[in-house]
Amino acid sequence: MNESPSRSWSRSALPPQGRRLLAVMRQECRLMLAERALWAVGALFVLLVAYALGNGLVQTASRDRAQAAVAQADRDTRAAQPTPFENPADPSRMASGYGGHHAILPTAPLGPVALGQSDLYPSQFQVTGQSRVVFMNPSDIESPWHLLSGHFDLAFVIVYLLPLLIFALSYNLLSAERENGTLRLLLSQPLRLRTLLAGKLTVRAAVLLGPAVLLPVAVLLVARQAGLAGASGATLWWALLVGAYALFWFALVVAVNAFGASSATNAMVLVIAWVLLVLVAPVLLNMAVTQASPAPSRTELATRQRIVTAEAMKRHAALMSTDYQHVGRGALLLPRDGKIEIAGRLLGNYLIEKDVDDAIRPELDRFDVQQAKQQALLGRFSVVSPAAVAYEGMTALAGTGSRRQARFEAQTVAHHEAWKRFFFPRIDARDALAPADFDRIPAFAWQEEPPGLVRGQAAWAVLQLLVPSLLLFGLAAWRLRRFSVA
Repeated sequence: MNESPSRSWSRSALPPQGRRLLAVMRQECRLMLAERALWAVGALFVLLVAYALGNGLVQTASRDRAQAAVAQADRDTRAAQPTPFENPADPSRMASGYGGHHAILPTAPLGPVALGQSDLYPSQFQVTGQSRVVFMNPSDIESPWHLLSGHFDLAFVIVYLLPLLIFALSYNLLSAERENGTLRLLLSQPLRLRTLLAGKLTVRAAVLLGPAVLLPVAVLLVARQAGLAGASGATLWWALLVGAYALFWFALVVAVNAFGASSATNAMVLVIAWVLLVLVAPVLLNMAVTQASPAPSRTELATRQRIVTAEAMKRHAALMSTDYQHVGRGALLLPRDGKIEIAGRLLGNYLIEKDVDDAIRPELDRFDVQQAKQQALLGRFSVVSPAAVAYEGMTALAGTGSRRQARFEAQTVAHHEAWKRFFFPRIDARDALAPADFDRIPAFAWQEEPPGLVRGQAAWAVLQLLVPSLLLFGLAAWRLRRFSVA
């Protein structure tokens, strides 16, 4: 059967090495399609990606439903008819759990691809007049296994399992040809060794990156169409990050093959490199950062909180013992001339929480500063582990990283300060809340990260992966000059 003129012309327009590259790629496709191992690896990878993405969608949908229920409960509480014990004119009541509402961290459009720290840190806080050390402590009970190993999400598949699948398909790129005696025959043709490697790598990269990039994007477009429509830039950077991470491991495979060792040796060296770079390096990095910049002990913080609370309770014990002074005299708690009498126990609780918040604030500020230093050190030295670089970049794009969480907590603290500035002077002056005051009660409004900041972190992660990849390709090119085909 004759080829069409257009196809023949397009092939003739390519330079000789380009035509040979296409020939290698076509031949490699035929060989891999005839190989059962490829079908097994491909099917396994697609199943892992599908399961991880499905798990991410389920976890994200569950969190979204919980947040919607919390927000609805806040609205219902405000709209409900108050009981005699929930006087909305009493600023101490409204500043406490009755009037408090939740600060909520919404899910980012790419949230399902990397659950990140969402299983460790809460995405909602009920802001009240209490000390922030109380209501900002994580209160959700998680599975200990999840706390130890994390959720199975797409980021886990890419960071931990994709390199192993790359090894399974590529550990013997050149060694198998040489051991079978076909490498010398291939290079006896007008074919460069680099062209042969490029063709083999291109086919294998397409086999693995297709499910890793195209499948998740397609699923997210269908499942989260409204949210993903405005996140095309983040989606593009996520695809680039996955590609750069895969390129690093392909570069390592080429460098190892370029030394001319046997297939068994190549496999052993690659697995050792995976263990060191993916498992050992992040642990050593965390240990080094902890030693260089240790964070204040949470146990000491909790102990300090108990001591301060006990001292405040002693100071205001007289108010705390006045539970029944208004029994049968409820009319005394009604507003009169813009003023209101606050029950003793409520006033005592307010003063205790105020004292605790003032006393514990330096400890919390010191903890936050030290934690920020640790994150800065981790970001600076994470280049020692490509897995850490890729994971931090993916969680940043997915909105589940440490920086977005820290931003949420900082905005919650600022909202808590605004809450206190609104209610505390009214409690101190015994001013009753008027209907017009309710419209001025501070409301939490999440301010999303600037897109440029997210893209900048993703670009830096891509660059940190590309530089070692180019160095490995350079090493491979140097070794291939003296590669023995025998």
